[in-house]
Amino acid sequence: MIELTPGLAQAAFDMLGTMGYQALGVSDVVQGLRRIGGMPAKQVLEFSQQLNWVAIAEDGRLETTAAGRQILELAVYGPMLRCALLDYAEIISPPWLQNAAYGRSRVLNFAPRNVLQVMVEAEVTEGVADEVVAFWDKMAALARGRRDSRLTDIGRRGERLTIIYEEARTGRRPRWVAIDSNEDGYDVLSVCTDVDLSPLGIEVKTSTRGLDGSFFVTRGEWEVAIGMEAHLFHFWDLSVGSLPRLAVVPSYEVATHVPHDQGQGLWTDVEVPFNAFAQRFVAVH
Repeated sequence: MIELTPGLAQAAFDMLGTMGYQALGVSDVVQGLRRIGGMPAKQVLEFSQQLNWVAIAEDGRLETTAAGRQILELAVYGPMLRCALLDYAEIISPPWLQNAAYGRSRVLNFAPRNVLQVMVEAEVTEGVADEVVAFWDKMAALARGRRDSRLTDIGRRGERLTIIYEEARTGRRPRWVAIDSNEDGYDVLSVCTDVDLSPLGIEVKTSTRGLDGSFFVTRGEWEVAIGMEAHLFHFWDLSVGSLPRLAVVPSYEVATHVPHDQGQGLWTDVEVPFNAFAQRFVAVH
């Protein structure tokens, strides 16, 4: 397995670009070019094959695959690197990928230095721009085997709405905690009011089924909720054809729906219907 580095990725991009206007064979690359962008041409070719960007025809000619064309169509270095990282993660499934299921911070802590540098140059190590969030959600989906990518997308929509709502309410931009880690027990860290800057943890739950929907609270989320000085739940109703509706619910109201351990039994998560808080939902413009 050839490891991903910024230099190798750039050299592969250069080779793909050359193939767009000049026919190349294996011998043209390995023996003719010898080096591409300062990298050994043979290594660049093997790397491009490894990520399925290039295929070798029966006559030895190199052909750009659909994945390779997708890279070229992006045209801009940052997006090209993001695509390369996702291709690398999906095809190679490197050891650091498993950390993506727990958030960006875990990946940045465990990724090899060369991969971390690629992420820096891909501009995904910080910030919550749409393309950055989409990148990490795709990484998390790969780590989890793509089982819940749709649910992740729905959840992110609710979290974005909470960010907007809280900024309007307090005049301060809250921190989107869930992007960096899903182990904190809340998704957004805001402040209590525009004058009381005490931290406020917000757990966001989102449904596209309206009051017919439901949400899950894990034991870990609940322990954080009752352990914080200030904590709220934001329940977003994103039913098709209606304005987003929000129910802001304090933890003590959710508590009536949370089970208790009994005997030898320990509860791990609980499902609660949105209609349990039907009177609290209001439209948010």
